[in-house]
Amino acid sequence: MDRSAIVAGYLDRVGVDDGPATLGRLNTLIAGHVGTFAFASVGPRLGDDLPLDEAALYDRIVVRRRGGYCFEQNGLFFAVLDQLGYRPRIVLARVIHEEGSHPPLTHRVSIVRIDGTDYLADVGFGAQGPPQAVPLTPSTGRSSHWIEEGEPGELHLLTVRDGAPVTLYRFELSRYGPSDCELGHFYSHRHPDAFFVNTLVASRILPGEIRTLRNGEVRVLRGGQSAADRITDGPQLRALLADLFDLDVTDDEARRLFDDLPQEPVDPT
Repeated sequence: MDRSAIVAGYLDRVGVDDGPATLGRLNTLIAGHVGTFAFASVGPRLGDDLPLDEAALYDRIVVRRRGGYCFEQNGLFFAVLDQLGYRPRIVLARVIHEEGSHPPLTHRVSIVRIDGTDYLADVGFGAQGPPQAVPLTPSTGRSSHWIEEGEPGELHLLTVRDGAPVTLYRFELSRYGPSDCELGHFYSHRHPDAFFVNTLVASRILPGEIRTLRNGEVRVLRGGQSAADRITDGPQLRALLADLFDLDVTDDEARRLFDDLPQEPVDPT
């Protein structure tokens, strides 16, 4: 399957027409992606093979509705952006869970330049990710996410959590390629200590609504109000994955996922 067919099928799923490589169009694509395709760790939890070639990503995310995490979602999005003329660059980042920590490069994003300004485009960070492109230079109005420089040459993506700014991840504008992504991806879906291997997660960011699932709890945030439910069995898990996240798993897979749920949420390390 060639890239033009992949992008045509992708655009049809997200409901976006082809057009010029503008900032407004980029934001439309980001919103369409995070609202259509679930960020999810179904594959790592089931031990699936997760190749990163474009045809496999398209089949897994768009056709078979299995979701994916950053190396998958942003890998597919990179191909789309490149085909549409945005000329994206691969950048790897370190997800920050504790201030002062130095975690591995296990997050993939894209950087694009539009009208002389560089923007971060990230459709693979889940519910806390930026719902639109984020300029790498200071902007006059602060949105939900923004970028600041830490150490020289080190950029931080920030948001507000519990009323205070926090760093979600940090990155450097070094040269990265597909082989770098393969290393981070292999760790993230195969290493016994990796977050996605140990935690079932799913999320979608819709207009006015954020849906999340983490291990045995599903939550919907709408209008500033959050409602949560516990997951009690495999059939309920399968129905929730389908109805809230448009994820397709079999009865047997849902049973396996439920039976293997950690008793307590696992903090990423």
